Amino acid sequence: MSVSPLTRRSLLGAAGAGAVGVAAAAPSAAAVPSAAAADPAGSEALTVPSRAAAEQAIVNGRVRALRTFGYAAAGDGGGALYRRLDAAPAEPDRWHLHTRDGAWWELADDVVSVKALGAVGDYDVETGTGTDDTEALQAAARRGGTVYVPGTDGAYLTTDSISLLADGTHWFGDGLRSRITLVSGSGGAGELLGIHGAAPSTPAGPPQWYVQGVRVSGLHLDTSNGANDNGLGGSFCRDVQLDNLYFSRIGRKALTFQYHCANIRGRDVTVYEAATEPRSTFAVISIEGQTAGVDLSYYPGGTTSTEDLGGADVHDITFSDITCHTTGYNYVVVSNAHRVRLADLAFGDTAGAGSFIIFTRKVWDSHVRGVRGGNTARRFLEIGEQADSCTFEDFRFGATTGTGADGRAIRIGGTRIRLADGAFRHGNATPLEAIQVAGADATITGLHVAECASQYVLNAPPAGVRLKLTDSTFVSSAGAAFRIKGDHAQLSGNHFRTPAGPFAGRFEGPGNVFTGNDVAGAAPGRLVVTAEGSVVATLNTFEAGATMTFDGASLYASAAFGNTGLSGAGPNLVPLAGGALHADGSGVLRIKGSRFGADTDGVVVGGQG
Repeated sequence: MSVSPLTRRSLLGAAGAGAVGVAAAAPSAAAVPSAAAADPAGSEALTVPSRAAAEQAIVNGRVRALRTFGYAAAGDGGGALYRRLDAAPAEPDRWHLHTRDGAWWELADDVVSVKALGAVGDYDVETGTGTDDTEALQAAARRGGTVYVPGTDGAYLTTDSISLLADGTHWFGDGLRSRITLVSGSGGAGELLGIHGAAPSTPAGPPQWYVQGVRVSGLHLDTSNGANDNGLGGSFCRDVQLDNLYFSRIGRKALTFQYHCANIRGRDVTVYEAATEPRSTFAVISIEGQTAGVDLSYYPGGTTSTEDLGGADVHDITFSDITCHTTGYNYVVVSNAHRVRLADLAFGDTAGAGSFIIFTRKVWDSHVRGVRGGNTARRFLEIGEQADSCTFEDFRFGATTGTGADGRAIRIGGTRIRLADGAFRHGNATPLEAIQVAGADATITGLHVAECASQYVLNAPPAGVRLKLTDSTFVSSAGAAFRIKGDHAQLSGNHFRTPAGPFAGRFEGPGNVFTGNDVAGAAPGRLVVTAEGSVVATLNTFEAGATMTFDGASLYASAAFGNTGLSGAGPNLVPLAGGALHADGSGVLRIKGSRFGADTDGVVVGGQG
């Protein structure tokens, strides 16, 4: 996969191009130091072949800057500009230089390459051999500022996490070739790249401090399928920007933001493999707010137990243009968060018991738009009971292929959930339905179910009140299109293709409206209203020979008129006190206090004159 020129230019910019230019201008290793390049402060800088050579140099006290053309040797990419310090640093680190004359120097470039801190980038992921760059990468993280990770033919090896703790840190590279590989021990390192402030010190308190303004772009993160290893994680952070990132061999989560995260933006991300840890129960992307009982004591000063903040601490998270090829479990999980936006997602298949998108615990005002996915052995969308005011638009999935009892394609448990412009096939015959609506005020529009192996395409238990289903197409060769047990559902403008099903739809709750629908199939009882239910059915088109059945008391609470294609008893009727009014095939009005058994049932009360 190649990086587009536009994306690459936006990554490198003028600063990155300058950093590369230093190496290109490097003299040979035998070059003699001479006064050449200028110090940013205005004085001339002494040029030296390498940092290693500079450490052996005796420098005139009037020289205020050094320019090296390599780290170990000229031309190795580790060249940098150093500025003389007036005194020894309190805590010398890898970005300091100590020359033989006793002077101390500090990296002065606005953009610092990890190679200027000693990273080599020669790790061979196939053979497992190469230089350990852990100390150099961690030093770059400690220094902060803008850090360039040059592309290499190998990878940068780290055996521990790299934590970005300084505000305004920017790490960038050349895309796929800027690969950092984490090879950790049996216990794992937790994550490859971390963006972390300081954890709360009290159960319901805020973080001790946030890390802010971090940007990561143009990197390839690889965790070698390690257990307990995530790709990039953040917590106690704000105003984070991620773009043009690649992830491969991720043991757990590729991207995870949890606990006190706000204003996180991620785009142009490619994940090749994630959740590869054996018996994985993780997601490619995980967004999680603080829940009760979390132990944060592994952070300095962190509390040992937290309170559930109900999603208030994680908000304004946006991920777009995300491609995930494979996952060992789930693709996206959002938990205890609000104002989460996910757009333009492309997924492969899910393995085992994995799902595509899960909203669980308290999630509100969050939206998913533009999803393309393959097959799943479990679920496409799982929307929990505490989700509220969330939308899922423009989604296209493959088929459910599993046999598990919870393998319905979509489950809506929350309130005010909206599905729009979606399509999939449901091949799992074990669950009762392909779509379960168990939450109030759900709206489904423009949903196309091409096939369904379950008893119902859509099933709404009593909790699924005030369902609105419009402009959708449900196809099932042997099952029914819907069963509504909640009240006040509105079904309009839909197409139901259930030629061999026992009925097309069934209303078991009161106060429903069924209008302007197209119902195929001529089997008796295309529409069934039970004794506990009622419906106003009007202006619907039925395939010729279909009938409508009103059981018991529903006859007195329902109305049917203006429908076409119906035959049999009572195809058009209006409820009256103690009975129902029916116009038979000859235009004669008849009234009856019980179920109509034939077109001529009931007492004649009038006719066309």
